[in-house]
Amino acid sequence: MTRPPPVIVLVDYNGLDDTRKCLASLAAVAGAARVVVVDNASRVDVAAALAGTFPWATFLRSDRNGGWAGGNNVGLKHALDGGAELVILLNNDTVVGPDFVARMVAAADAHPDFGILGPVIRFLAPPHEVQTDGVLFNGPARPGFFQRLAVPLAAPPGDNPPPAVAEVDIVNGCCLMVRRAVVERIGAIDEAFFLVHEESDFCLRAQAAGFKNGVIAESLVWHKGSGSFQREGKRLQRYFDARNLVRLLRRHRARPTARGPWASRRHYLTYAYHRYAIEREGGFRDSANAVLEGLYDAVMGRWGPYSPRRRPGLGLVRAAVGALWRVAGDRGPAPVAFVEPVRATGPAPPVSDSVRLRHARPG
Repeated sequence: MTRPPPVIVLVDYNGLDDTRKCLASLAAVAGAARVVVVDNASRVDVAAALAGTFPWATFLRSDRNGGWAGGNNVGLKHALDGGAELVILLNNDTVVGPDFVARMVAAADAHPDFGILGPVIRFLAPPHEVQTDGVLFNGPARPGFFQRLAVPLAAPPGDNPPPAVAEVDIVNGCCLMVRRAVVERIGAIDEAFFLVHEESDFCLRAQAAGFKNGVIAESLVWHKGSGSFQREGKRLQRYFDARNLVRLLRRHRARPTARGPWASRRHYLTYAYHRYAIEREGGFRDSANAVLEGLYDAVMGRWGPYSPRRRPGLGLVRAAVGALWRVAGDRGPAPVAFVEPVRATGPAPPVSDSVRLRHARPG
């Protein structure tokens, strides 16, 4: 039986220009995949604006803004209900190369034990610099919660060889291909996250269920980056980062390769204070307060989209942390939650300096 073509899902929330550019890049591969655009309750009707230019795409409109998680779940359900075996979740602020679908599918075929796969991601500008590749989560031997695992852009000799893949903990949600079997076993993306860390949770849940996650050692996607936050403001990014990191650490505290629960809590509180201090020192008091709101809502178990509700006692927390910052500032080494952008411009590092790639075994 012939496998149905993969389905590529884009989610648009008030990012019409980005979506238009992404679809223009997908035109070259439209015959090899179905493309679904989910309008996440944007102000402008995305189908009305774009369907005439891109008649080969399917447009769905959600009646609410479900964030990255909810919007992608709409597209994921549509794809699986239609019989798809492979679904590619692709940010709308990306462009892809002409061999994007072929190489993604080739990687899935060559590495059937990997449930989630994604490529090395480059910046849209400058396009020669790597934005992100492999990520490990909360290992005790390195600083940060999200630690880079360098994936060398190298391939074995030969004509059009199967893609090599590096095993990682987390695949960047900017371009994430998932097998039907993963969703059938672990369920959809957790919409309680709404934005930020939701793809990390999805990948770690897949890993806990016995699937491998991997990064293809090829750059197939160019990413503008943080389009929603550029439109909606940094405050929300700080809020969702602080809040959802607590949910992520709680859910995956028992991973055998992770820091212990108490070490993770200490590292998180240090990180949250450091993030608060950076925003205060930069003059962004509202973003600093958003860090505390995120921590407050995490403790109270409030998830989903941000709500400007009353938060009794938060004023006292703000006053206390503000007083601490005025006295102590931001002292000591800076803890980090995220790996920094790679910005690699030279040749790929030797395999021994990063990670061993898995090549497809000969048949």
